[in-house]
Amino acid sequence: MKTSILITGCSSGIGRFCAEQLHESGFKVIASCRKLEDVAA
Repeated sequence: MKTSILITGCSSGIGRFCAEQLHESGFKVIASCRKLEDVAA
């Protein structure tokens, strides 16, 4: 079973870096951001 992690503020900076690294390490990452246009990134 994969561990799920929720990270808020993933459009840039530390939040984005952590989300990418954790995803690459095999975690199921649930990422959120405030602006709809940031979701595609």
